This record gives sequence, C-alpha cells and structure tokens, in this order.
Amino acid sequence: MDAGPVKLLSLIADKGKRFIVPVYQRPYSWDEEQCEQLWDDVLHIGHLHESAHFMGSVVWVQEGTMGADGVTPALIIDGQQRITTVNLLLAALAAYADSHPNQADELQFSRNEIIDEYLIDSCREGEGHYRLCLSQGDHDQYESVIHHLEDPRAPITSESHRIIDNFQWFSGQLKEMRDPNSVWAGLRRLEVVSISLTQGQDDPQAIFESMNSTGKDLSTADLVRNYVLMRQPLEMQGQLYEDHWRIIEIKLGVDIYNDVFDDFLYDWLAIINAPRPVPTRDVYRFFKDYVTNNGYDNHGQIVGFLDQMSKFAGYYSRITSSSGDDPEIDRLFDRIRALNMSVINPLLMTLLDDYQEGDDLFSRSDFVSMLKLLESYLFRRIACQMSNNGLNRFSLSVIARLRQVKEDGSPGYRQAFEAALLGGAGTSHRMPDDNEFRQTLLSRDFYPFSRCNYMLTTLENAYHPKNPIDFSSRNYTIEHILPQNALAHEQWRQMLGADCERVFAEHINKLGNLTLTAYNSELSDGLFKQKRDRIVGGYQDEYLSISRELRGAETWNAESIEARTCRLADKALEVWSMPKIDRATIDKYKADKQVKIPTKTVSLHMLGASGLLKPGDRLESLSRKYEASALITGEMMIRVSDGREFESPSSAASHVLKLAGANSSSINGWTFWGHGGISLDDFRSRYQVSQGDMESLDRSKVRAMFWDGFVDFCEARNDFMAAFGSAFTRADHTRYLLSFGSPVSGCNLAGLIGIRDGYATVEFLFHDPAQYADFLEQKSQVESDLSGQEGDLEWDDKDADKKSRHLTLTRHTDYKQDQWDDIYRWLADALLKMKSVSQYVR
Repeated sequence: MDAGPVKLLSLIADKGKRFIVPVYQRPYSWDEEQCEQLWDDVLHIGHLHESAHFMGSVVWVQEGTMGADGVTPALIIDGQQRITTVNLLLAALAAYADSHPNQADELQFSRNEIIDEYLIDSCREGEGHYRLCLSQGDHDQYESVIHHLEDPRAPITSESHRIIDNFQWFSGQLKEMRDPNSVWAGLRRLEVVSISLTQGQDDPQAIFESMNSTGKDLSTADLVRNYVLMRQPLEMQGQLYEDHWRIIEIKLGVDIYNDVFDDFLYDWLAIINAPRPVPTRDVYRFFKDYVTNNGYDNHGQIVGFLDQMSKFAGYYSRITSSSGDDPEIDRLFDRIRALNMSVINPLLMTLLDDYQEGDDLFSRSDFVSMLKLLESYLFRRIACQMSNNGLNRFSLSVIARLRQVKEDGSPGYRQAFEAALLGGAGTSHRMPDDNEFRQTLLSRDFYPFSRCNYMLTTLENAYHPKNPIDFSSRNYTIEHILPQNALAHEQWRQMLGADCERVFAEHINKLGNLTLTAYNSELSDGLFKQKRDRIVGGYQDEYLSISRELRGAETWNAESIEARTCRLADKALEVWSMPKIDRATIDKYKADKQVKIPTKTVSLHMLGASGLLKPGDRLESLSRKYEASALITGEMMIRVSDGREFESPSSAASHVLKLAGANSSSINGWTFWGHGGISLDDFRSRYQVSQGDMESLDRSKVRAMFWDGFVDFCEARNDFMAAFGSAFTRADHTRYLLSFGSPVSGCNLAGLIGIRDGYATVEFLFHDPAQYADFLEQKSQVESDLSGQEGDLEWDDKDADKKSRHLTLTRHTDYKQDQWDDIYRWLADALLKMKSVSQYVR
C-alpha cells in the first residue's frame, strides 16, 4: 500500500490512470444535499485563497497490469462519490465556458482545457475514451453528459436522475455566479490522500470497511454487495453482478432496493439463525460470519450462495408486494401485510420456501389454510390488545420447529404449524379463543383501532370470496352511522332515548356503528334518514353487505347497533376462525426436553467449510430397504441418480424414495445418507461439538462421541490396553459412565463424565462396606500413590448410610472439543493410577 497527499484534479488528470468504478460498488447516490456541501467547500477555499483543502481519501487498486497504451486501469475502492461529483462539476464548468464565449478573456478555464485534461482521452475510442468509467445504471448517463459536451447534438440520457440532476444543479449554480473563477480556484486547491493498494498483499475489503468516508454513510446493502463481490477474482465480478446480484436488485425492486434491502437481509438471516434472534445492531458482522462458516467465500461457492439469496429475495418481494401468480394466496399476503406485523415476515418466507421447494411437504390447500390461521392468530391477538413483545422469538421458534419436522422427514407439517399456534394456552403467545374474541368484538371501541379499516374491508370481502372488492381503487373511509356530533341534533337525541348521552358514549365507536363509505364528507353529521336517502352515497343504495341493515331501517339506536354488532361478530368468528386441534396432536409436535430444537442450523456448506465433507465425496444410503448413492457437488449440493440436485439431505432422500416407488417419501435425510459408513447426522453432530454448540445435541449423542473418541485414544496406548484389555470397548457408549472392569473381587473401576456440569471423574467402587473399611486403613499410602495425579480426591465415610462406598478422583473441565484430547489423557492416566492402588485391597 502506498499513500500520500495529492491535489484531486492532479489525480483525475493523471494520464497514466483510468479510474473505474467496479460493479460491486453502490450506484451513484449523492443528491443535492451532498452537492451543496461540496459547492460550499469549493467556494470557501476559492474565496479564502488557501493553499489546500483536505476532503478525504481516494482508495484504488490497480486492475491487472499497465496496458500497451501506458494506461493503468484503477478500480476505485473508496471515493467514487466524490470523484464522480467533482467530474460533474467540471462538466458544468466546461458547459458554462462553452455557453459564455463573451467571457473567454475573463475565465481562467476553458471548455477544451477541462474536457481534454480531466474528462476524456482524445487519443482513444470506446471505453478508453472516458477518464472515468461508472458502473451499473450510471454508466450510460455519465458518458452521455460528456458526449454532449463534445457534441451538443448528442442527447443526454436521463435514466439516472442523480447524474443528470446534479449536473444540472451545478449548471444552475454557475449561472447565478458573478465570478465562476472562484469555483475553478477552489477545485484546484482540493486535496485528497491517494491510497493505492497492491494486489495480493492488501485487503481491499478490510480497508473499505475501516474508511470513514464523507458524504452519505454506507448502507448495509452497500457493505454486503461489496463484501460478496470484492472478494472474488476481478474477472468474475462483472459477470457475478450482472447474472446474479442484479437479479436480487430487480426482485426487491430497483427503485426501492436501498430502502428494503436491510429489512430483507435481516429477515433472511433470521430464518437461517432460528430459533435464536439475529443481533440487530450487528447484522453485517453476522452476515460475514455466515458466509465464512458455510465456506461461501471459497472459490466456486459464491454462485450457489447468490442463487440462494436471490431465491429468498423473491420470497420477500412476494410477501411484501403480493407479486405472485396465485390470486388467492396473494390476497392472503395482502391481508397479513395490512396487519403491519413485519416481525412474522421470516415465518411467511419459510412457509413459502417450504411450499415451493419442499418436495410436496404440504399441498396448496394446506398452504392456504396455514396462511388463514396465521392471519387469524395475529388479528385475534391485536384485536384483544395482547402484547406483541416476544412474538419475534416465538415466530423464530416456530420456524425451527417446522425445520425439524422437515429434516426428520416426519409427515404432518401443517399439523405441526397448527400445534405451534394453537398450543400456547396459558402462555404469552396464546391465541384468543372464540369466547374471548367474540367478547372483544362486542364490547371494544373500534374507531381508534389502527386496523379498523382492515377489519371492515376484510369482513366485507368475506361476502364476496370469488370477486373481492378492490378498496384501494376508491377513497373509502370509516363512517360513523350514528355521527360523532349526534348529540348536537335534537332528532338524534330523541332517537337514542331519554338516556341519550349514556347510550351515545357506549355505542358511538362500537363495531355495529361503523361502516365504510366513499362519501364520508357528504354524509357527515346528517340525520339518519338524510344519510339513508341521499341520492349519491346514501345507505338506501349502499351495496356493501356489512351495511345491509341500513337500507330499510327507520331508526338507528342502541338496539340497532347491538344487533349489527352481533351479526358482524358472528361473521368475524368465521373469517378469523380458530380450527380445532386435539391435545394429543399439540403434545406430539410440542418441543420438549427429550427432542430439542437445534439452536443452530447446520448445513452441508458448513460441513464442507469445516473439512468434514468435501466436493466429490460419495454418499450411500444407510437404509437396509432402499439402496441409493449420490454425489456431493462442487457447490455442496447432493446430486442423486437422475441428476437432480438438492440442498437438503431430506429432500434428496425423499426424491430417491419416490423414484424407488416407496409408499411414503417422508424420511430424515441426515440419517438416511452416510459417507464412509458414518451418517450425515453424525457428521453434523461432530461439527456442532467442534463449534462448542452442545446445547443443540442430545446428551447421549455427545457422550457417545466422547467415549468413541476415548476408546480410539486408549487403543493407541499399549500401557492402557495391557492393564485393561478391550472389554470396555464393547460397552454402551451413550451413558455418562463407562466401566473398566473389576481390578479385584467385589470392586469396580469406572470413568464418569458430566458434560453439562463440567467434570470428569474416575471412580473406585466397593460393594462390600467391610472391604472398603479395610482399604480405608491404607488411606495415607493410597493418597501418597495418587498425589502426582491432578484432581480432587474424595473418600466416602465408612459408616455412610448407603449400599456401596466410593473413592473418587475428579477434575473440573470444559468439554469444548479442542479440550477432549486433554481430558482423554487425564482419564487414561487417572484410571491407570486408580487401578494401581487396588493392590491395597484385601
């Protein structure tokens, strides 16, 4: 890396360089605010006649080698916004000089000087003609500005608004200037630190992240795009952007991409990390860890990663804009979105992914049913004013539970989803039952309710399931049938009765007094008959089903409102229904202590990145009934016999069973597939243990892994095998205790491990209390023999009220996998020492 101060215009004018904005950089994003700041800085330095004004740094790296023409392509890592904006200001100065020939003698700059020195290379054509090459959607627009300066007949392309708008803004400012020379003087005094990086030695990404740039802060979208593309070989970056990253931008919406990307990224990572939440303040770091842990930053893996990201970008767009091809499902997404509960977006994306990619996990009717249940679950909770605190964690736990059902190959995905939402009785995430929901509908004041419009439009469209009304096409608002100013009118007071003020207060905002109309201002505070009989917008001709009581009514009072409230409440129970599910089904799918939901998802990519598996490894079926083989591809996918590739082992196994004509294709692919006789589930467990993730695993599985490793360790030690033989290798390795035989009659020697509590123990057990009492007389000699062994020695009292007596040697330890060899060594030495003191047993 080489760094030093330099005048910015000198850097731009260097004929030995051609600056290129690489595809991974964000589009040109400065607007009038940043242009005005630059303008003020330039004028300030121009008027003060200072020698220099520092405005940050420009970081660049040479792309390839110097060409035959002596020009080095220089990729801008940081500073592209400033260089582009300064070039637009230079272009505006050139245009000013061209349009004011009468000031030629007064101006200290000229059109030709600026164009030839700073903007173009007149000796070259094509891309090499322009001294600065922008990327993405800015490329053509910027070059059209420069081309227009050279030939006024050439049009300026107007697709990139910021490029054109900022050029025109500078041009407008110059027209108001009395002395444009001050702008030229200020520009010539701007100074930057030019930082040139060396390929293969400097890390552009690390430097990019550490830069404190002026202007607009980098968004997470900028950081992520740069991180993904900048780490790839230069020759791949353009193609990766055009073929993959650009697709993500299009799916999210080019116009809103920068606004929604952060939310999309968080939701996608939340799915990956479920049931644990993603730290919202450190999403970018979490993203980088995910890429690294899965080996996506390795050569050849990035395409699969971008395709996965693109797939979920499509899901995000679908649930946030209902851009699919199934009208009924899109309407349900619309309705759920209207509840403004984006916290459940990760769950919606999960359901959509499993529906489209889940190899027939559930049918379309199941999907519709689950979406309706989710909508009912959310709306009932909102209407009953239940707190949404914790709903994020709950939805993540549902994602993890569904993933477990999918990976286990268990049938009943829909039942598991229903059990999760309906099985929360007595908890903070419960779903209000019919009685509670109906009572809320009958008693609550709904006018201040933020989802009142959603509630009324959804109720109305429940009467038109095949031809729902598009309420967005007209300006429908909420209408009080009994108006809010009713008590100011004597006829309304008479209609409400003698106790009109109490009746008004109790009923004005009731569900039965609210409807929808496109003529709210016309109906306003009119009398009931006036509102009913009005030619335009009157209740008499109202076609809304939720307002049918109003057409022939003569009065509108407490009884009328109560009756309509009851009718709409009954309809609401149908619309936002609560399906019945038996207790056994809830218990079946409820996460319990015996079958833990993993706290971290392990993928084939993670196994590949860790080296446990690698591309080219062959997988074989471990099933006795179904023979099958598959190959792990270069992108860590599973390619089965007919050439199809799967990311999920369970999906691959399910497909194989279908090919074999199995009656059921539900199967856990992690236990179905194996490599070298070891199941993928065991590989997954080894990975989790290596990461210190013990909580995700069943204790017996961790113990089996530990004891299996200990057996291998012991078999390599001749002294240990000579002392104990191999009988212990055939023991049950899933228990916390492993027996090493009877060194003398009536005794037993064992090793014990406490993974949760962090201890390892060697135990010398006596079945005969009298024998133990005799051994205790040799206590000083025993302790002398064991004194060199690390650990805490503990003797049972000879008169203890229990059947057996113990001498134990315990060491407190950490069961992270990188400590296992050390624990093995201690256990083996302690067992040998403990056996040696058995000589003192009579």
